[in-house]
Amino acid sequence: MRKLRLVFLAGAALIGLPAFAAAPFKLVPDHDLTGTYQVTKPGKPTQTLSVEYSAEARLAKIVPSNGRGYILFDLASKDAKMVMPSMQKYVDQPALAQRAAATQASVGGTGGSDNVTVTTQGTKTIAGHDCTIYKSTDTTRGTSSTLCVTSDNVLLELTSSDGADILAQSVSYDTVPVADVTLPPGYTQLEIPQMPGMPGMGGAPGMGGGMPMQGMPGMAMPGSAAGQ
Repeated sequence: MRKLRLVFLAGAALIGLPAFAAAPFKLVPDHDLTGTYQVTKPGKPTQTLSVEYSAEARLAKIVPSNGRGYILFDLASKDAKMVMPSMQKYVDQPALAQRAAATQASVGGTGGSDNVTVTTQGTKTIAGHDCTIYKSTDTTRGTSSTLCVTSDNVLLELTSSDGADILAQSVSYDTVPVADVTLPPGYTQLEIPQMPGMPGMGGAPGMGGGMPMQGMPGMAMPGSAAGQ
């Protein structure tokens, strides 16, 4: 389920998880956002994902191109749910949200880390929007990422030293109804049984295979050591 993990983390980057304390941007859009992004990683097929974000509710919906399911993310509570429409079920994913927050610190210097430096490297236009280019370097991990962020905190591009890449294909500021980014009525929680001898591991039927729920190799923001 590595594709979905990469998609989730790409989406987490797009809507801010959490703000980058050491950087002049916070990656939480100032307004509603609808966007389409291309996600690539060495040796993996290119993925397209769509993101809807409601600034009023601080809720986001991240949909991969395979159409098998999607992620709902609550920025206020840092809660993530994997939703499976074919089953009308969802699976809570707190470990994904926690891991995304921890690894994003190595890109943005969250928590006041002195090991991450962020420098400005000019401007460019992506998908019709102007953005400022920043380079973030983690001297402890020996990793770096380059981001292009608009003045209203929308991430349009991210490239990392491990070769992973996120690039906006289209971005609009249309109003996003809160109902579009919340769990549909009638959906129930799917409990994932643990596999013997592997605490925290489980599979989500209908999502293309098993999905580790915590301690997942490769579960990291592009550019962080955990994703090498």
